[in-house]
Amino acid sequence: MAAEPLSRGQWQALPRALLSRGSRLKPAVWKVETPSGAVIVKDAAGAPTWSRWLARWLLARERRVLERLHGVAGVPELLACLDRGAFACTLLQGRPLEREAFARQPRAVVERLLALIERLHDRGVFHLDLRQRQNVLVDETGAVAVVDFGAAWRLGAGTRWLLGGPLGWVDRQAALKYLARYAPEELSPEEARAVLRAERWRRLWPFTPHRSRGESEAARKRLREISGR
Repeated sequence: MAAEPLSRGQWQALPRALLSRGSRLKPAVWKVETPSGAVIVKDAAGAPTWSRWLARWLLARERRVLERLHGVAGVPELLACLDRGAFACTLLQGRPLEREAFARQPRAVVERLLALIERLHDRGVFHLDLRQRQNVLVDETGAVAVVDFGAAWRLGAGTRWLLGGPLGWVDRQAALKYLARYAPEELSPEEARAVLRAERWRRLWPFTPHRSRGESEAARKRLREISGR
């Protein structure tokens, strides 16, 4: 990207493609072709008037998370704050996690995702939305990246000591969920039990509906296979 941050008029005049329309609180996501290459721009300007202030606040919150993660491989690098309602970050390679990409090397993908999660946690960042497969990218080599930190929490030392355990558990369980869904034969007994525990806790969450995609059944079947029953 250019050394000087682009103004709104400048980046909107460049070739661009809309990747996500956004909503009342979520920013629109654009792929913008700059003279230095393609970048991602997240822009809250299209939010309704009544919710735009909150959409901008949430976007600024995500920007601060990316600032905290500066230098961590596998996450977008913040490039510029374009104005109070938009920022630019790097475009990462890879496609949203799919069965075919996962099946080529399931254990390696999970281990890479877990290692990346630990790097986030080391910086005090907890993603909390890794159960959405579009937030986990896998490239042709099997390298793993994580995007969309809109729901992430950025904790200081004190709150990290208090909340880091349960929030970290949420991120790690997402990785095991993919293993149960796409390659249950790779589950160890402890991993299969962890999947079942996570599913039980998930059913207690009252704010969003729980949609099982067969992870619990796969974990139970795996435990039966291991025990020989």
